[in-house]
Amino acid sequence: MKRFLIFAFFILYSSILISQVLVGVNGKFVTVQEYNGFIDIKSLESLGFSIVISNRSERAYLIYKNQIIIVEKSGTVTVDFLDIYENAALYTSDKIMISVDLLSKILGLSKYVTPAGMEAFIDKVCVLTSVDYSHNELKLDFMGSPFEEMLEIKSEESKVVLELSPVLSEVVSTDQIKINQNGYKLQMEIFLDTEAKPVLSTKLQDNSFVITVSFPQLGREQIAKGVYWEQKVEKIGNKDMLVNYLWIDPQFVDLKPEISSGGIGSLESVEKMVIRKNAVAGVNANYFDTNTGLPIGLLIVDGKILSMPYGDRPVFIQTFSNEVYISRIYFDVNIKVGQLLFLVKGINTIAQGEVLIFTPEFGLSIPYRDEMVYFSVVDGKVNGTGWLSKAPKNGFVLAISSKYKKYLEGIQIGDTVEYIVNTNFPYPIKHAIEAGPLILYEGSPIPDRNDEKNRYGGSIARASATRTLAATLPDGKVVLAVINDQDGSGGVNYDELVEFSLKKGFYSAMNFDGGSSSIMVIFDRVVSKVPTGWVRAVPASLLVVKKDNK
Repeated sequence: MKRFLIFAFFILYSSILISQVLVGVNGKFVTVQEYNGFIDIKSLESLGFSIVISNRSERAYLIYKNQIIIVEKSGTVTVDFLDIYENAALYTSDKIMISVDLLSKILGLSKYVTPAGMEAFIDKVCVLTSVDYSHNELKLDFMGSPFEEMLEIKSEESKVVLELSPVLSEVVSTDQIKINQNGYKLQMEIFLDTEAKPVLSTKLQDNSFVITVSFPQLGREQIAKGVYWEQKVEKIGNKDMLVNYLWIDPQFVDLKPEISSGGIGSLESVEKMVIRKNAVAGVNANYFDTNTGLPIGLLIVDGKILSMPYGDRPVFIQTFSNEVYISRIYFDVNIKVGQLLFLVKGINTIAQGEVLIFTPEFGLSIPYRDEMVYFSVVDGKVNGTGWLSKAPKNGFVLAISSKYKKYLEGIQIGDTVEYIVNTNFPYPIKHAIEAGPLILYEGSPIPDRNDEKNRYGGSIARASATRTLAATLPDGKVVLAVINDQDGSGGVNYDELVEFSLKKGFYSAMNFDGGSSSIMVIFDRVVSKVPTGWVRAVPASLLVVKKDNK
């Protein structure tokens, strides 16, 4: 007998609240975007859910172990064909979302709060069983499954301070390690022998956190051929700032954008990208739409265009001859199909446009629209017609408005298809990533600096914030820097960055995305200060990769 249960929710269409929550079950964890209490069901696949979406019945089926959850377009959710919950889902053409509170009830999850204030819905709280500090390495062992977001770590003079939540503990305080447990929240202080403020990097390894303690402020450290890491406190705008630098000779390494492992439209931490690609280092890069996970602006990897320009914003470019440039550029793409020529309006986007291209790197399902005509292209030739949810491995899907139908009828299987790039940039582009604002150009502040500030919404340029900076030097070398505040000021603003860049002798300089996205990773270690206490997932990063890495 079916049981109808009332599940109340309220959504303010004029003010949709978006945040990130963590869901964990059976030792698997995923951080997802939450929209007024709802999460995308696709994010549950990494937890072991099988998901089947039926366009015909307008239902989604979530299968987890012996449970079957049915989500209907009306917003009704049925569990195991017995319990029915109304108004417990949001079903649109772009996303299918389920109430995170209902999901927690179904899976038997409890809600906790991480040190950074993120809600965590998990089935079991792990137990801290031992703490050991030796040879500049701090190791925390757990019974159960710890997760990255449960730990917040900061350094003070001769001391490491940890906060963990949710957690239980079997460890007692010693002279060197002080522990205070309050409910599911634990605070820990580790006292060091070195009279300096340490740099900390954290790695989750099996059921342990391994924290490396180092002191790079005592000198510039070579981490690979042509790559040096330096950390120091500097005065910027009369404020103390912690600056992590990468000093790079691009003749020895690639400065390569890397997209999330789930493809364009998905998110991944910079740390995981660095580890996955065996990179020397990495920083966050472009801006992105937090609702869709799609990157904003030009993105080129190994000469392949993965996203189109957004506006008159600066682009970080590495050429095939290993030279690096920072500049605003004109860039558009035409697609030639047989004798027909079309202006491309978008690449790997869910936005509407008359001519769109979807490559295999697009991680979402290709949107189907009645007013579009679809062609699959493989190895530079038309391979088929009709909509596909994913692009073919060695090609792409071309979607063209049916307003050109009388021209499209002449397209034949086997017709040649080619990109035609129109740009004022004089050299072939190997890698490119668009962000901004532009700080310096060819050794000088830009003349339209006020206009440049206005190109970025939400007072991005004028506010004091954590910053990720990319710069070139007069000798062709490159600097990547992450700037964190030390005194509660929040960071630095555009004008302060201009003066800082001039003082450092940078030739051209630009910002990447900042704030909670800003991060620098060396090998498998986060070396910058994370402003929110947890590492944000992003759609793309800029990696420093040895040239022999494939």
